[in-house]
Amino acid sequence: MQNLELIPCDAPFWADSGHAQTLWGHFLKSPELDSPGESFDVTLPDGDKLLCFYHPGTTDTVVSLYHGLSGDMQADYMQRTAILCRQLGHTVVLVNHRGAGPGITTARHPYHSGRAEDVSEVIKVLRHKFLGKKQIAVGYSMSGCIVLCLGGGFRGEHKPDGIITVNAPLNLGRGARTLGTGLNRIYDVRFVHRLRQNIDFKYRMGLIDQTYHIPWWATVHELDRIYTAPASGFRDRDDYYDSCSAIHYLHNVDVPTYMLTAADDPFVIVQDYKDATMSSNISLHIEQRGGHLGYLAKNKTPLGSNRWLDYYLREAIQKMTEEFTAGS
Repeated sequence: MQNLELIPCDAPFWADSGHAQTLWGHFLKSPELDSPGESFDVTLPDGDKLLCFYHPGTTDTVVSLYHGLSGDMQADYMQRTAILCRQLGHTVVLVNHRGAGPGITTARHPYHSGRAEDVSEVIKVLRHKFLGKKQIAVGYSMSGCIVLCLGGGFRGEHKPDGIITVNAPLNLGRGARTLGTGLNRIYDVRFVHRLRQNIDFKYRMGLIDQTYHIPWWATVHELDRIYTAPASGFRDRDDYYDSCSAIHYLHNVDVPTYMLTAADDPFVIVQDYKDATMSSNISLHIEQRGGHLGYLAKNKTPLGSNRWLDYYLREAIQKMTEEFTAGS
């Protein structure tokens, strides 16, 4: 894979750190879709369902978007990318993981960083729904790990034609431990609070028949031991982390893949990217400033905004569709 030719993300003085990029990137207002789109379900082999929404396009490309931990289709980065895809004329699909967002009552089992089989089922449905169209899967943060696992052959039979990931945690154990330290507890507490609410709701609705005592001060690392690992059928937390870390599968990725991360991401360790053995199908870009899903630039990008991430995604999607055309 050839590297993208990109204008660097020069940060403004007020967002010149990983934490500032992360927090301002979340709190600054983002454009939103004018409607959620048309809905459809993806029924999984175990009976759970994923609730998806799509906006039809005119090109031969379908872009499916997968949110991060405790998020859903309303996440600011999901909305902005969907708008971008519509502007490019592509069909765009916003996928809610198991029990996330409007699909909260449609799943008994949890989603996690190794649910490559779920994305595989989505791709299978999209290939039938949009016959003959190329499929690009975009995974943010935790979902970046998921789609990379799929691309590397871990769980699932149906792969997209191309993959794009943003700030994917490649080493789950290391990332979870880092998330629970220092200022990262800001994000850790938010993740756990939202996940605890989701788990409690499932129990009250009768979707699960077991209660899980998750202390208010718990970290994601602890939540994975108490809930994620046992509820997902892993032997323990280490089994979950070891088997579902994308770093083990990058050398097997056999579809065109663009990976983006930031050297200053507070809890996705950039050294994991530098140490990983990667397939020749992967093009990795490490930006010095960007935080976690922030990427705020002091100067406007060619898209006319200061959201450098949107500019990166446009460049990656356009380059990938050009390669599809050249290879057909």
